[in-house]
Amino acid sequence: MIHKHKRECTRCKVIPCFNLFKKSTGLDDAGGELYVYSLLGNKIDEKEREIGTYVCSNGRFLEASCFLSHPICFDFKEKSYLKDVFFQVPRDFKASMFLAFSGHYRQAMQVLRCAFENLVSGTYFHSDLVDLMKQGRNPQDLNQLEKRFNEWKKSGRVAIRKNIEVLRKIHFLDRKEEKKWRELYHNLSRFIHTPDEFVSREKHHGELACAGEIECAASTYFNEEELSEWSNCFQQIFAILIKIIAKYHPEAFETQSGKLAIDTCILPELRECGERIPVRKEILKLLPPECIEETG
Repeated sequence: MIHKHKRECTRCKVIPCFNLFKKSTGLDDAGGELYVYSLLGNKIDEKEREIGTYVCSNGRFLEASCFLSHPICFDFKEKSYLKDVFFQVPRDFKASMFLAFSGHYRQAMQVLRCAFENLVSGTYFHSDLVDLMKQGRNPQDLNQLEKRFNEWKKSGRVAIRKNIEVLRKIHFLDRKEEKKWRELYHNLSRFIHTPDEFVSREKHHGELACAGEIECAASTYFNEEELSEWSNCFQQIFAILIKIIAKYHPEAFETQSGKLAIDTCILPELRECGERIPVRKEILKLLPPECIEETG
């Protein structure tokens, strides 16, 4: 049977699971994705400092990633393997953000892992390119590297933990950073290989794991603890993006879009919410010195 199309698909009355604005009958904080998303405004009003950091701060960091990616993708594309990565990462950031804000915390973490893996892999290949360029552009070696890089883009098969080790060996990372990156990757991977969302529902909401209290198993739900955990991982990966730019494309900070990223996105957020942003000091160390002086 084909149902008559009602046009308002996001508020579908025929298929309840498609109704993104539907509120769960038994729970105020559960329902369709856009219903849960719509709760954020009220949550920020109730707990502005905490929730606002997860929502507004990360929104500004998303916009900064778009501004900073632009010169790398378009102005420096002839001399960088990072253009392919930086073209994708902001979209991964936005997808992860939408999932987190609409209550899909496990899936939001999965997309963050994609962003992390692409940043690590792109840096791994680009560091090889920089090294070869310094050695004199041996055509055979450059062609071989290009082949490896293109194979990675097609297959996506890389050893992330090994690549992190290589980045430490070439002094892109120190041992403390290497440990933090490994811990971050381990944390993100938990959401790939286990049904962690169901564990979280039981842990955070008691009986919420019981099917009887949710009319649709596909319903999402708001949970500040899980949103906070996602936010912390998001900001760590954003700091990694800044570190990569500072190392390999610092000229991006001096472009018009780079200055917009710093002056209208990053610095205002660090000033306003700095004490609640765990990676604040890391970001400040990576920005141009005048930014550090201005922020204090």
